[in-house]
Formats: sequence, structure tokens, C-alpha cells
Amino acid sequence: MFRKRLSARKILISMLVVVVLLAMATSAFAADKKVFRWRAVSHQMAGTARYEMTVVPFCKMVEEASNGRLVIEPFGAGILFPVFDTFEAIQSGTIEMAMVWNGYWAGNDPVFALAGNIPGDPITDFGEHYYRIAKTGPVLEKVYAKYGIKDLGGFDFGPPEILMTNKSIKSLDEFKGMNIRSAGISAVFYTKLGASAVSLSAPEIYTALQTGTVDGAEYNDWQVNKEMGLHEVTKFVIEPMLHQGAIDDKQLIVNPKAWDELPNDLKEIVLNARDAARYLSSVAYHVGNKRAKMDWLDAGVKVVTLDEVEAEKGRAIAAELLLEYKQKSPECAEYINAYAQALKELGYEEMAAILLK
Repeated sequence: MFRKRLSARKILISMLVVVVLLAMATSAFAADKKVFRWRAVSHQMAGTARYEMTVVPFCKMVEEASNGRLVIEPFGAGILFPVFDTFEAIQSGTIEMAMVWNGYWAGNDPVFALAGNIPGDPITDFGEHYYRIAKTGPVLEKVYAKYGIKDLGGFDFGPPEILMTNKSIKSLDEFKGMNIRSAGISAVFYTKLGASAVSLSAPEIYTALQTGTVDGAEYNDWQVNKEMGLHEVTKFVIEPMLHQGAIDDKQLIVNPKAWDELPNDLKEIVLNARDAARYLSSVAYHVGNKRAKMDWLDAGVKVVTLDEVEAEKGRAIAAELLLEYKQKSPECAEYINAYAQALKELGYEEMAAILLK
């Protein structure tokens, strides 16, 4: 099955490379033959779908479309340095590029927490997700610039994550006293439910669930978490996932000096390859996620569904949290207003009305 998936991936990558090459045909043979060599890091572990199906193809597309003038070497989570050090590494120019989830920088600015995931968000599909980030993107770009980082937008699509636990939870009250691995604004959300939020990088989650260091963890979707073996150390998955909807699994950020040094045609190639990576993610993650969920169930993991009353309580807590964040800074208010406007235009009028108060 892996070989078949790999072959399909190669075919799709080849097709996308052709598209990028055709789009850049007039500039691919530019007079400037200088070769730029960049390093890029991701918070995803090498070997998982969200690394192999977007990060690696993106780097290959850029190199091929530029005729080798821009070579980006990718590195998975923790290979060069801890994931949490990426922000400073981009600022300083230690590396030129990163594809990392926004929520890791929540301690730097509350807007990054909002961009990481939005509690109670009803958006789950690809199209609505990218409509939303078209509305909120300008605010996020402005905040990144304030910290000396160039934001190139969302890199790939992430389906809603799953909450893995070793305790069956049927009401929000049962979160009290639990240790939940979480990050960004979701950590604040779980704290409001009475749980203690524990910060762990991806490679640490398996052992933490296995040894009981944490009672539960939210990280990625069914597919990536299965590839990390987390179904082996999980008894239950709690639904619905109240702390978020669909997300930018990774934001594409670069060192401004390195970006400014690129000729315009190479910048266009990077942006075209980013768009291709978004498309790859929408296909690969959606199908793979459905297949992986069946594997989890076959492994004996049980899905526990909160009833609608409990789910509504969770959404109300999420809305309260967003209104609190709206008061944290002018940029937070601007971001949430842009998000609420997107919700209104997409037909989620009840939540939009609450957030536009």
C-alpha cells in the first residue's frame, strides 16, 4: 500500500512540477545563474505524511522549477535544533525558511495563538479554510513583520486534530485534574476546562502517553498520529474536537534578508510551489485521514462522543475565550474581527454575531 501511495505521489508531484515550470517558463532561464542554497525546518517528523507529502515535494518543485538555482534542504522536527527555537533561528538567519505551526509562537504574541487554532471554529474543509485565511492573512503578515520575519502565508491544510486519552470522557467536568498535552491557545482552552496543559514536542508524545505523564494529548489528525504509533498508547479518542477546526498545519516563513536577496522569478517559483503544496495537502491528508481512522478502530481504540449539551458548553467556553483574546491587543481584535467577518460570509452567522460584539 505504501508503494502504491508513493507512486501516486510521484505522479502528482510530476504533474504539479510541470504546471509550475510552464508558469515560470519565461523566467526559468534568467541571466542570473547564481545558486541559492537554503535550509528549511518543519515541526513535523520526517517520515510522516505531513512531512513527506508536502515539505519534501515543495523543496523538489522549487529546485526543479528553478533549474537548480534555488535549492532548499528540508529538515524534520528536532534535527537541527528544538522546534521552539525556530522563531529565533529565522530572525537571526541561522536558517532561511521554516514550515511550522503558528501556535508555537503564542508566547511571543497572542495573534500567533489565534492563528494556530481557534477554539470552537466550525470550519473543517479546505475551501472555507483558505477563504478564512485570505481574510485574516494580512493581520498575521503584519504581526510577523513586527518580529522581523517575512510571512509567505499558509503552507498546507490541516484537518481537525483528534484528542487522544486513556480515560473515557463523557462530560466537560471530567477534564478537571487531567494533564493534557496541548499548545498555543488550545492549552488555554483546556485550562478553562480544569485540566493542566503540558507542553511537549512531537517526539515526546508517545512516551508521555505510554508512561502516563499525560492523560491525554492533542497533536495531529488520525493519519499522522497513527504514523507516530500513537494508536498503540491510546485507548480513547474524544469527539467532537472542540478546541479547533481546520488549521494551517504549517505557516511558510522566511528570513527577510534571504527573501529580499532572491530574484523576483525565484520568489514567484516559491509562491507557486507553496500553492501546489496546499493542493497536495488537501488531497493527501483528506483521503489518508479517513483510511487511518479505520485502522485506529481496528486496533481497538474507542471513539467517545460528547452529547450535544456538553458540546454546546464547550463552544460557549470557546467563544468566551476568543472575546478575552480580543482585548489583548489591537492586532488580536483586528484578527478576530476579520475571522468573524469570514464566518458571517460563510453562513456561520450565530458565532460571527457573538465575536463582532
